[in-house]
Amino acid sequence: MALAGLLVFTACEEDRDSNPVLNTKGNVEFKLNTPEFAGLNVALGSTDFLTMTWSQPVLTTDNAPLGAAGTYGMRYAVQVSKDGNFTKTFESALAEVTDAEGNFTGTPTGHDYTTLDGFFDECRAEMPADDLNSALNKLYVWPAGTAMKATDAYLRVVALWMKGDGSQQVLAKSNVVKVILIPSKWIDVMEKPAEESYLWVPGNGNGWNHGVCPILVSEDGENYSGYAYMDGEFKFTPVGDWSAEFNNGSFKDVSDNIDLGDGGGGNINFVGEPGMYYFTVNIVDKTINAVATTWSIIGGFNNWGDDVDMTYDTGNHCLTADVNFDTDTEWKFRRDHDWAVNFGGTFDALEQDGGNFTATAGAHTIQLFIERPAQDGMRAVLK
Repeated sequence: MALAGLLVFTACEEDRDSNPVLNTKGNVEFKLNTPEFAGLNVALGSTDFLTMTWSQPVLTTDNAPLGAAGTYGMRYAVQVSKDGNFTKTFESALAEVTDAEGNFTGTPTGHDYTTLDGFFDECRAEMPADDLNSALNKLYVWPAGTAMKATDAYLRVVALWMKGDGSQQVLAKSNVVKVILIPSKWIDVMEKPAEESYLWVPGNGNGWNHGVCPILVSEDGENYSGYAYMDGEFKFTPVGDWSAEFNNGSFKDVSDNIDLGDGGGGNINFVGEPGMYYFTVNIVDKTINAVATTWSIIGGFNNWGDDVDMTYDTGNHCLTADVNFDTDTEWKFRRDHDWAVNFGGTFDALEQDGGNFTATAGAHTIQLFIERPAQDGMRAVLK
């Protein structure tokens, strides 16, 4: 959405005839209320979260509604500054001292604000104390051993337009409120985040082909997890070829559907029924656990009741289902006929608890690709 022109949005149901026009003149009313803890020395180590509220920003002519919370992608974020100027982010300063290989060449300087993780759909934020503590460490980049003293912080809220392509646009900024916070602990904000590492799972179920086999993901280089279609013997490899491998002699504790007896060439025997399994593997403790999963489609077409189960397509290496929708409908994927694990969002970037997908009336083939998140992403196709 470009602010260069006047863009018209459909109003919510109780104001369908107003055709609200986005305010582009910069005179947006957006008030952050002074919180009860302003003026106090708030010890972040002695609380779980701090609460702030604000008025709904006037983003349209006559403040005509844009819709219910989150309906049209409007959300809020909280920003924290050390001087109230909000001119340069910690993230941009950090990027200036990070080389092409991701190594730090110095200490970030010149920054004065950062944005807390997460978004808020209502005019209220419960800010985790740990997030505020992290923000203070980013703003001041204290050396290790620094005494945690009362520190000034300046808070404001920004109203963001969350676009369909994943980008964000700031629509409005609130006034600034000064608070005094006592950090709970020192954090090494220059610590490099853990890099993902992978385990490929070549086996009978994929023709022993590294180019199409499932890939498990780890953030610590020790614990790996992910989905894999299993049908007989398999191995793990830490790279996408046979230069190294984890075989039946690499593990000592496995789930009942796995047999570490020599399957020939060090192959691991999968003795469970063919199907899609969720794997958790620890290469240090030498454990493998594989849990059978069922995937299905559910939505308005069946009154969010009877699931349509998906089957595995060995040719395309995906779960698939053929459906015939009587009318246009909303729908989602879910695991084991339960909402604990469900995918929505966009077809190119599935996300847990994401928004519903939509489909037109008629016959469709739906494919779910969940085995290769490291290479192709978890994605779906609607035909």
